Amino acid sequence: MSKLRVLFFVNGSQESAAGIRAHSFAERLPATWIIHFQYRSRPKWKSIVSFVRSAISFSPDVIYVIDVAYTGVLAGYIARKIRPCKLIIDTGDVAYELAKSTGRYSPQQLFLIHWIEQLAVRNFDYIIVRGSYHKDWLEKQGIQPVAFIPDGIDTRQIALIDAQPIRSKLGLEDCLVVGLVGTMSWSEHHQMCYGWDILAAMQLLKDQPIKALLVGDGSGRSILEQQAQAWGIADRVLFTGQVPYAQLADYLAAMDVCVSTQSNDLVGQVRTTGKLPLYLAYGKYVIATDVGEARRVLPNVGYLLPYCGVRDDNHPARLAAHLRQLVTSDRLRTLDHARYHRARQIAKEHFDYQVLAQRVEKICQELVRS
Repeated sequence: MSKLRVLFFVNGSQESAAGIRAHSFAERLPATWIIHFQYRSRPKWKSIVSFVRSAISFSPDVIYVIDVAYTGVLAGYIARKIRPCKLIIDTGDVAYELAKSTGRYSPQQLFLIHWIEQLAVRNFDYIIVRGSYHKDWLEKQGIQPVAFIPDGIDTRQIALIDAQPIRSKLGLEDCLVVGLVGTMSWSEHHQMCYGWDILAAMQLLKDQPIKALLVGDGSGRSILEQQAQAWGIADRVLFTGQVPYAQLADYLAAMDVCVSTQSNDLVGQVRTTGKLPLYLAYGKYVIATDVGEARRVLPNVGYLLPYCGVRDDNHPARLAAHLRQLVTSDRLRTLDHARYHRARQIAKEHFDYQVLAQRVEKICQELVRS
């Protein structure tokens, strides 16, 4: 079959992670395919109507829903009833377990989230997940067919940048720079967000030439900044706030070590997270928790740390110990060239969108032929 009509229902804006994933696939699918996008707007429930209308007018062979949120899931379910077609669900999380873990939702909201997630995984023609453990977990429940297509990166867009100018500008010269990129959404229930462990580790490393670079924003940023002040390490931790994607390469270049912390529960185990492919594509030394896809791809290019539960209060000490070892042994310098190329090769083989889009193309063709 040479021509397909594919309609992406994106639970987010064009600039969101879901929107970027949709476009990254679409621009690599055959040029003969006719592809259309629908993005969620506010209020979210109104998008259900526009999504369904687009399916009626576009008459797709395949509806591809990115992320398990009620707008896209309900619209996909309704649209397929009205205009028969194949339905693909693409998810990177176990939505109900994630919502329950945050402690931010009422019992009624949790019931709705669980119902939507079950509607998604029980009423589809193919489900795509971004973690290999997620695939195994669903298949053990009798849910099939399931394909593993992780979060991706366009390795062609990765530019090599001289780190010295940005390090000088940020005051990060003559030290080991440990950092991360992420949204710092504070969990009141667990008293943590992205970066909490780096901050706690820095408190234990006051005698070492190490500084932290935390790129991103969110409700937890101000809390971490206050904590840094209270611990007397504010001059050793730089918060950049939200950084435009075009400038992200500069900040990644300034980092020597990137940290990827995932909880050791179902929520963390099913994930790849878009940051791991990003760090590897830039050839970074990654310290990750021994959870999810990091366990599969990180050996020989980074370091895995054991982690227990959702919040492991012993983790910052382990992180600090390894950072201290990197500084005192000069390990990064001796391994830098070989590790850098291995990391980039892993990004190309496992996470490049050109490779991932081929899997999406194959699934769409198989569905329409069936």
